[in-house]
Amino acid sequence: MEDEVPNCGRYLAINLVQLMRRARQGVDAILPGGYASAQWSDEEVVDLANEAYENMQRDFRLVHRKWGLVTLNTSSAAFTREGETYTPSTSLVVSTSAAKVTLPPDFAEMVRITCTSDRTIRFYPATLEMDHWIDTEQSGYTDQTTPASTLPTGLTFYYDIIASRTLFVTPPTSGTFNLEIDYIPMKRPLYYTKTGTVALTNATTTITGTGTLFSTDNIFTEDTNQSAEIIVGVSDPQANTIRVDKDYPRVATLTSDTVGTLKSNWGGTTTTVAPFIMAMAPTFPREYHRWMSRLISSLMLSKVNPDISEKYFSKFLKEFREQISSTIRRRQSQNSAVVEDADEFGLSGI
Repeated sequence: MEDEVPNCGRYLAINLVQLMRRARQGVDAILPGGYASAQWSDEEVVDLANEAYENMQRDFRLVHRKWGLVTLNTSSAAFTREGETYTPSTSLVVSTSAAKVTLPPDFAEMVRITCTSDRTIRFYPATLEMDHWIDTEQSGYTDQTTPASTLPTGLTFYYDIIASRTLFVTPPTSGTFNLEIDYIPMKRPLYYTKTGTVALTNATTTITGTGTLFSTDNIFTEDTNQSAEIIVGVSDPQANTIRVDKDYPRVATLTSDTVGTLKSNWGGTTTTVAPFIMAMAPTFPREYHRWMSRLISSLMLSKVNPDISEKYFSKFLKEFREQISSTIRRRQSQNSAVVEDADEFGLSGI
């Protein structure tokens, strides 16, 4: 393995199956005839791909803090994640009996909270162990159990996120108000499915599966802020007909194990019983996908030489961090400095 992964080519990988093939190319695991070496199973490569993806996602989110931001309020439709159905119309409500609000199951990081019931109400992050929090919480009661008032215009609330996804708001109030949250969701691991067959009709977007397991196999698409593509005509992830230099059709929605839609009309020949692979894709920009195939290749080398694997993994992850950090620094250098009210009034530590 050279300083640059051999055989990576000039093309950008897109979906998981393409990434797996590029990673195999990177460690010379593509045999004569274009077939993959049996030294690494598909299951192993998928696991290593997600290890690389988790490292890159964390670094990318820390630099591009609002990438993939999601807005939810009490008018948003209910949805299911991680096997849990979340209903914003009832969950994003603060009342006397619910000063603690359960956040969405895919919650990762809070960006902003607003009140849709009264736009003059403001929210500031704080920590519940601070003296300021304790004083605010205690002063919000007329006695030990009764909140002091309903919702006066312009009231300031403080919030903290405890446990993994519980929003705690103070001071207590006897009123009820609706929230809107802007947050960064946790991204799903990358998976693929190939069970069954699909039917596609030329110039339409409908995907009809027979014996397919779109939802059961945990494939998430653009309607859930993820990304997936479909490769039609092949069901073996190691097939030499899968190209790393090709854009495959994007999947827009999946509503069950057997029903989905494409992002745009199917341009191929109408087919009623076709083998396929539906594979998820990284959600960060395509320009960074090549780093992921390099990281997967370096992790695959641990089966051959752990020391070389660690060397190249550290090297490529460092180069990726430098690239995304330099991009954000250039953008921030053009921004004007803005003084927050909290800084002006000495509340920045609150």
